[in-house]
Amino acid sequence: MQEVTRTDSFNKKLVRIAATGATEAGADVTVVDLRDFHMPLYDGDLEQKEGLPPNARKLKDIMLTHQGFLISSPEYNSSVSAVLKNTIDWTSRQSEGETSLACFKGRVAGIMSASPGGLGGLRGLVHVRSILGT
Repeated sequence: MQEVTRTDSFNKKLVRIAATGATEAGADVTVVDLRDFHMPLYDGDLEQKEGLPPNARKLKDIMLTHQGFLISSPEYNSSVSAVLKNTIDWTSRQSEGETSLACFKGRVAGIMSASPGGLGGLRGLVHVRSILGT
């Protein structure tokens, strides 16, 4: 999964290289570009009124079919990007017939980042790891 919405981002390139390597090693890989899954900002009132937005449901369904995730995420202001955080907020919501955090529990997550900056996105990955550790 890559959460970068910029067309020519380093993280988009990085996750595609990693996905190619995983496929060549025999893994079943689905590359997800969050640009294809537009979602409103998480809003508990909206969730209560309308449930999961259609794109959150689609992405969650994809996530439920996989054993793990490889997330390539940029660092924005020393933290996680708003796009990734919003995606996690929506896909973590419990739907009818599901356990809490259904698409995250029991899954392995690999995280990586690419950046022209000196730390390469390291500070943002600390926050991604903390969120996913929950």
